[in-house]
Amino acid sequence: MNKYMKLRLNQTGFTLVELMVAMVIGLIILLGLISMFTASSSLNRAQSGLAVLQENGRYAITRMKQDLESAGRKHCATLSMPDKFTTKWNQGYEMSAWRVSNTVIFNNGLPAVGDIELDDLGDVDQLPDVIDISASTMYPLDPSYFIRGFECNAGACLPALTTPGTGTGLIMPAIGLTDGLRADNTDILSVRYLRSGGNRVTAIAGTNMTLADTNPFILGDAIVADCDTTYVTPATWGANAVNSSTPLPAFNLNGDTRVYHLDQEMANVTYYVGINNDVNSSGRMISSLFRAENGVAQQLVEGVERFDVFYLTQLQTGHVVRLTADQVNNIQDGGDADGDDAVDTIQGCILPPTTDYLGVNANLANGLGCLWRSIYAIEVHLLMNTVSNSAATATEPYTYSPDGLTPQTPGTTMPSGLSAERMYRREFTAIVPIRSYTL
Repeated sequence: MNKYMKLRLNQTGFTLVELMVAMVIGLIILLGLISMFTASSSLNRAQSGLAVLQENGRYAITRMKQDLESAGRKHCATLSMPDKFTTKWNQGYEMSAWRVSNTVIFNNGLPAVGDIELDDLGDVDQLPDVIDISASTMYPLDPSYFIRGFECNAGACLPALTTPGTGTGLIMPAIGLTDGLRADNTDILSVRYLRSGGNRVTAIAGTNMTLADTNPFILGDAIVADCDTTYVTPATWGANAVNSSTPLPAFNLNGDTRVYHLDQEMANVTYYVGINNDVNSSGRMISSLFRAENGVAQQLVEGVERFDVFYLTQLQTGHVVRLTADQVNNIQDGGDADGDDAVDTIQGCILPPTTDYLGVNANLANGLGCLWRSIYAIEVHLLMNTVSNSAATATEPYTYSPDGLTPQTPGTTMPSGLSAERMYRREFTAIVPIRSYTL
């Protein structure tokens, strides 16, 4: 064998089997890298979605608590401050009601004089009666209008959104699935409160009030209040004075009498779930929580799928019960109709406010909706989602306590009718005491 042949015999290479094994190992490594990348991307989407969900839920609850804690707030005394004390519960205590000039025209949804229900004290019940108060220059504003809720299901709300005095200056959007409409099967909650300290009145001469501080207002209705009486009247405003267009009730200047601008210093707030365009995906609709103040609605947070509200309400016996909005609105009457010195049933409203200044033998009635006067606390539930498709599947389980504590999987659509998609869902909840009633 020559030298050339020996060199050829010493040369070696990869066999076909070795090449195939190497290719398989390479594919396994490549698949591993792809799997790691996919898992990392899925984890990143999940983490980002859950972070958005957590922040949206936290902010929504925090913002709502600020409004709900102030619900019914007025100057000095709350809307629920008793005018007199009793030695036993016996239908609770009497609440104070604002007085409103007949010439005031509310643009914030509060009721007009013709919408007020009065009870003739000559009968044994506390239900509404037909009473003529046309001779009076003012009418009572029922404290029940400062907190109102609506249980909305299957395209309808109870009580109806057309109930007098239940609006807040906002034209509530219709239910639908396009931008600007309202999500079906979600509740509505409205509260009212004074949001400033007002301007202290230092002197009153007839209908003219001298103010301690300069005010920025020129026109608009005024709210004049001390610790016993609150009166709403048309007025003209000066630098350091307000002139009422109607005669004023008696006010105690030693009792910190103050004046507020009705439109600028009274908040009329409504929360609801609306439908809007997803700014990150053209043509895609999402549901968001909206907050409307004095008729102007703004998106608060995205990804609110459910909104359910319960009301911890004090009955005429002092018992506190947990009710939905329609249940609160369906309770009426109260008191001791049979004259045995005890309330007749557990179901019933607390004492209605007196209206002796009307010149008739009547008080505000305990008609339907009277239980809104005695809301002790509001229990809010929000079902939030991640807005974007953050979950691996469309059947990611969740728990929403108004439906029970058993985990459930989403259907093909949300209760609003929007596509359920692949999202994580979490519940956020809070029980908010109403300061004007509990303090």
